[in-house]
Amino acid sequence: MSGNFTNQCCDEPVEEEFYLVTSTWPTSVVILTTVFMIIVNVVTLVGNAFVIVALTKIDALKYMANNQVVISLAVADLLVGLLVMPCAIDALLAGKWRCGNLWGKLNAVGNFAFCISSIMHLALLSVDRYIAISRPLVYLSVVTKARARSACLLLWIYSTLWALPPLFGVSSYECFIPYIGKCLPEDWLQTKVAIAFTVSVVCGTYGAAVIVMCYVYFKIFIAIFKQLKRISVTVEQVRRNSLAARRNASTRKGVTTVLIVIGTYVVCWSPFCILLFVQMACGKTAGGPTADIITMFIGFANSACNPIIYCIRYRAFRETVKRIFVRKNDCFKYFFKAEREQTQISTRSITLWCYCL
Repeated sequence: MSGNFTNQCCDEPVEEEFYLVTSTWPTSVVILTTVFMIIVNVVTLVGNAFVIVALTKIDALKYMANNQVVISLAVADLLVGLLVMPCAIDALLAGKWRCGNLWGKLNAVGNFAFCISSIMHLALLSVDRYIAISRPLVYLSVVTKARARSACLLLWIYSTLWALPPLFGVSSYECFIPYIGKCLPEDWLQTKVAIAFTVSVVCGTYGAAVIVMCYVYFKIFIAIFKQLKRISVTVEQVRRNSLAARRNASTRKGVTTVLIVIGTYVVCWSPFCILLFVQMACGKTAGGPTADIITMFIGFANSACNPIIYCIRYRAFRETVKRIFVRKNDCFKYFFKAEREQTQISTRSITLWCYCL
């Protein structure tokens, strides 16, 4: 028996199973991190679902063209919470990837596509706000629903195209997504194609979007400053232009909200992207596997932030969410009331039947 076992071991070397760095963390740290990620996942799912519902229910907002972009952004974040985060949380808790090779590829494609789509939609929102500020009179004719939908479709195609090269052997998903598996040395910047892809995927998505957003918001602030200089401070003019003043205040509030959303994205995803730049310069081991995991999980947290920002910034959004909950409670109350009435009718019927007997 022992001879057979020895020959079997020698003839078929067992491939060493890859364990994540989380398997070496203290149990308390793993539990706390898992609880945090579960909370992030729940907020992502519930929050973005409410964003989509609310923006289709609020009469003052659902007819605006840029709503298409906000809803598309919420869909990207919702898909992160639905298809990407659960398996990442499981890998964090188990210390290894347990969802299989096929789902690992699908998870990686979704991770690339949804996260890239998020930042590209934010860049589109910043351009939308610039048009609203700089050309308010022609905004509705320039930014139509059809154009907004077409732009969102192009962004989804663009994001998906960036997600596909590792599927065909250009580098590997494991070198970008640490919880799926081990990044092999031959997959990390060992060929010119891998170098070109790694540099372009960071610069062509995160880098390009941040540059566009910074430039656009610089132009927005210049436009707002010029508008403020032209506003008269006399009481009579303020009274005459009260409607215009309200519109300007609403537009500036929209600009500020989008700026907060963009700033939150930059704060959440900058550590991961900066670490990639450092690893391109110093080698994949720079920062270590713990930094890889932590920076990616911080990036995931961004998907839960946007609904919270909308809830804080927009009273109409808060009221719509409240109405949805009230309707659900009313439905539950109606259901239980009907159940009680039905039970009372049944009880009376049984009593009457027994009396007749």
